[in-house]
Amino acid sequence: MSDDLYCKVYLAGAADSAAAKAAISAATGQRFERRGAQVAGLRVDVFDNGQPGSKAADADDDILRWPVYLEIEPMDADMVQPAFVAALAGLLNGLDAHGLRSVASCDFEDELAAARQARR
Repeated sequence: MSDDLYCKVYLAGAADSAAAKAAISAATGQRFERRGAQVAGLRVDVFDNGQPGSKAADADDDILRWPVYLEIEPMDADMVQPAFVAALAGLLNGLDAHGLRSVASCDFEDELAAARQARR
């Protein structure tokens, strides 16, 4: 596996990590154990995006201030980038369909955007 197969995804539409986990579970049918779940060959970990003394808001145009972020990696150490991008595109499109907005921050954002568009 390449160390580059990692993506941080900012989410709006869920007030906190608990709400995000519930929405992700509804969208994917997968259950979370603590902060993580296995979804379509991906390890998805959910985190609150608050800094002490600040309040994240998903209405804010600055994605860095959205209330939740995900850290996503492949479950299989042998997964190649095209398969990772395809699985991630499917996941993010599914989240969007369930009312969450998502913006990915990764080394392959252009490929991911194209894959998301192709899957719509």
